[in-house]
Amino acid sequence: MLRKAFTLIELLVVIAIIAILAAILFPVFAQAKAAAKRTTSLSNQKQLDLGSIMYSGDADDIEVMPTVFSGVCAAPAQVCFSAPYGGEIPWPLLIYPYTKSADLTVDPQAPSEPPVPAGFATDTAKLYAPEYGINPYLIQTPAFPYVAPYSTVAPRSLTSISRPADIVAFTQKYSDSEYDPSLVPVAQQFYGYYWFTGAYFLTMAADPPDCSATGNHNICAAGWNQNGFYQPFLRGVQAAGAWTGGGSMRGLQLMVVSFVDGHAKAMPPGQLAAGTAYSGAIGANNIPAQNSANIVMTNMTTEHYYGLQ
Repeated sequence: MLRKAFTLIELLVVIAIIAILAAILFPVFAQAKAAAKRTTSLSNQKQLDLGSIMYSGDADDIEVMPTVFSGVCAAPAQVCFSAPYGGEIPWPLLIYPYTKSADLTVDPQAPSEPPVPAGFATDTAKLYAPEYGINPYLIQTPAFPYVAPYSTVAPRSLTSISRPADIVAFTQKYSDSEYDPSLVPVAQQFYGYYWFTGAYFLTMAADPPDCSATGNHNICAAGWNQNGFYQPFLRGVQAAGAWTGGGSMRGLQLMVVSFVDGHAKAMPPGQLAAGTAYSGAIGANNIPAQNSANIVMTNMTTEHYYGLQ
């Protein structure tokens, strides 16, 4: 009795159909996975934001600071500075009693952080190296522009922030593993290089578009568009935030942000930079055409970082 088998042509047709279906479905699966990660990132930021609001409720309405000094240092459990500053307590640790989870500081869309140094618990490491950054303009009493020296940085009342549904509280930011190793030695990559210099709060914040207009780089580091601080620091990687002040864009050119009132959403840079002179124009080699020094405030009633009007 003869058996009927596939001919070579029939086999090739089946293989071709499978290949076509795979070509159609794999990108869909990848997009679905990316969308799921973005949703998780939105959820993380919202919970961090709500934790900061609860913190403020128990702290006489004071907005959480990017970091505070403990006065003493228990190395290696804390990043330490010379007296009288002592150990650092970053904002994720300040709100940890309310969030109850160090995993909320891990952005599923970002690359993994560098290995945890000896002596640090995994959760402690996550709290000291968050992949979400606080808006640095929320740490000083309202004024425009912020030109006072760093020593004048003071807590700010949460209810003093106008338009809370429009003012950014937290933004996705780069992973410490995305530093240029020629600028940041491997031994200092964990927590961010500037934990060790004491000059900036870069590891804790993601910068607004108009930082260069403030004249105060202790608050932010002038990082939107070309010739900003982050361009070489993050090796010109757009997704990491090389041209958006360290605020990362991990998919579809969107930045996941949360707002002072507690809601979160994904926004394109142009929308997030409303109220400034940011144009979003791209020049040669896919580098922004606009210079970072030219991004100044144009409309205080539509901007997303100061919250003064």
